[in-house]
Amino acid sequence: MFAIDELAYASPMIHWPPLGKFALVLALLVGSLVSSFLVIPFGVFILGMALLIISTRLRFPKVIALALLEGVAIILFGAVIIAFLTQVGEPLLQYRVFGVDLVLTEGGIHQGLMVFLRALAGVSVMLFFATSTPIPHLAAALRQLRVPAYITELVILVYRYSFLLFEQLQVLYTAAQCRLGFRGTRNKFQRSQVALSCRNFQGEFPAFRPPARITAYWVIVPIVALATILLANQLMKSQAIPGW
Repeated sequence: MFAIDELAYASPMIHWPPLGKFALVLALLVGSLVSSFLVIPFGVFILGMALLIISTRLRFPKVIALALLEGVAIILFGAVIIAFLTQVGEPLLQYRVFGVDLVLTEGGIHQGLMVFLRALAGVSVMLFFATSTPIPHLAAALRQLRVPAYITELVILVYRYSFLLFEQLQVLYTAAQCRLGFRGTRNKFQRSQVALSCRNFQGEFPAFRPPARITAYWVIVPIVALATILLANQLMKSQAIPGW
């Protein structure tokens, strides 16, 4: 079992500037969302998976891996519904289920695939960022952006507890049952605050070794990545290449 922070500290990308990684991830996400051709979000997905594999060697906690598989299944189900609801272009397949005609058109398949690939691309690049950026590095990046301290605190706590929920869900449930069950939401928050106070929490998340600061290189690379995606999309439009 590996926690997300343990994966981040073991990642070979831990020495990359966190703001640089965030800028790269944001550029890839925007490029994938504004593209008109399937090849671009598919390429972003492949790049994101390559970065994720290098960063983690696919050593995910079991509960997070199950949650990801469930998320992919939901994305696939939603993409199939979108494909059937989008009636654009020539009909390719037609089914009759319980007296209802389900028609699958060329435009519907394209739209469903586009949604599916964009979602997978977003998941892959965001997981790369999450598994290569420890929480103290994320806090340092937010401070570099001059984000107010109280917003930084909320972001970090939500970020950490989101993954902690998956990592410790079964452990917490078993422990609560062994202690005569649950005792209400108010007591849970009180105990959480007491636990933070016992660890001398002052609203800051200091890093023992501060991460690298963003440089001009990490500003240029995301801009070049986004410009390349937009240029490729525009070239394919000008050449009237089918959107597949």
